Amino acid sequence: MGPDAEGKAPPLQEGSDLCGQSPGKGVFLVGRISRFLFLLAVLGSSLLAFSLFVYGFIITLSSLYYAFSHFSLEIEAMKAAMAVAVELVDLFLVATVFYIIALGFYELFIAKAPLPGWLKICDLDDLKEKLLGLVVIALAVLFLGESLIWPNGQGDLLVYGLANAAVIGAISLYVWIKD
Repeated sequence: MGPDAEGKAPPLQEGSDLCGQSPGKGVFLVGRISRFLFLLAVLGSSLLAFSLFVYGFIITLSSLYYAFSHFSLEIEAMKAAMAVAVELVDLFLVATVFYIIALGFYELFIAKAPLPGWLKICDLDDLKEKLLGLVVIALAVLFLGESLIWPNGQGDLLVYGLANAAVIGAISLYVWIKD
């Protein structure tokens, strides 16, 4: 069935795809297999997120124990404690990235999930935007942590900062052009 005399395509019949052909049994099999594969991705990403959250929590407890059992009023001890705290925040941010990936894959490929309004994921571009924003934040937090403990005379902190800025700039340019 081609276009009619006016050049319009005939309306799609129920059960047909955009090419005017009915989907075969193979399409449904591929759909089921795809859902299973994405379920594996959801479970894997969730397991990574959970493991990183638990690991971060254990390191937090260990760091607090060490800080209080080796209490010192020296500036270097304070800088080291702040650096550990910033590194832990970075670890929790990375865990959050994996958690959002898991939620996004679930939302996009398996079933709708009750997500908060700020985490609205309608397509892969929404998921990429959320992840890129978290990457920018994680890089900024990572630079903050490094700047606290950067040893004097060993390399140039400016070079490290410029490398981070270049990545953040590239991500920002990508998001700006994409919109």
